Amino acid sequence: MSLHLSRRNLLAASALVPLGLHVPAVAAPLGGPYRVGAFTVTPLRDGLFPLEPSMIPAAEGQAGQALLKGAGFPATGPSPEPVNAFLIRRGGRHWLLDAGCGTVLGPGFDRVTAALAAEGVRPDQVETVWLSHLHADHAGGLLTPRRLARFANAELVLQEREVAYWSDAGARASAPAALSPMFETAQAVLAAYPDRIRRVSGEAELAPGVHALPLPGHTPGHMGVLIADGPERLLIWGDIIHSRLLQLPHPDWTVIWDTDPAEAIATRRRILDRAATEDLSVTGMHLAARGRIGRSGAGYVLI
Repeated sequence: MSLHLSRRNLLAASALVPLGLHVPAVAAPLGGPYRVGAFTVTPLRDGLFPLEPSMIPAAEGQAGQALLKGAGFPATGPSPEPVNAFLIRRGGRHWLLDAGCGTVLGPGFDRVTAALAAEGVRPDQVETVWLSHLHADHAGGLLTPRRLARFANAELVLQEREVAYWSDAGARASAPAALSPMFETAQAVLAAYPDRIRRVSGEAELAPGVHALPLPGHTPGHMGVLIADGPERLLIWGDIIHSRLLQLPHPDWTVIWDTDPAEAIATRRRILDRAATEDLSVTGMHLAARGRIGRSGAGYVLI
């Protein structure tokens, strides 16, 4: 199977991204860059994907339809959701958090390199790529169309559990069909950077003022990154949610790509509660904005 995931392959794998659906090439602006003390955090929009309620199965009922209609979308979807990476700078140092889809998911993506260029940053100036996890829409951008390393000088940093899971032939054999194309991309990334992968465990320091925050469930080694300088903090939480519209009011609604749905729910509730309690500034790979979390009934809102 090639790294490019065709529409036929995607549909056969529970529709990773339904490429036949048209979505506009623009969405609500990300804003930024953000300042977190001496850090500059710049969101990089890689593209949009059309999220169907079937990808969050609980959203196929009346509650999900009402939320979609209330936001101006068809009751049966889709809703265009962002795919983001983040450039993090301090002094003369350049780090990247995730890398977008690259060419793995077909047309409409692969904009991270151009976004970096707009910030005056070449791929060979990125010293480290911190990966929230190895799903294709986060790690595909690490590869050229020929499966070579796009970031010639970058070290990749992942949780130990993440590397172990995607390297495990048994895990691939027993995974749901929706995850099969993900294994291909993850293993291609690991092969392209064989001597430049650093494994961390738990709440490790990634750089001064930057810490990994394990958020398992979506994948075994899924993590967020907490950036702090003095009193200022920003949590970039990876894939805690895929749809602000659907999952903040219903944090128990899971996506079809969760490796462990029960753990994903528990992690989502835990980090949303922490963000609300600590008044954390948050953003993520599928959020179109930065904000703070407030409680609303049994769910949450992004303020």
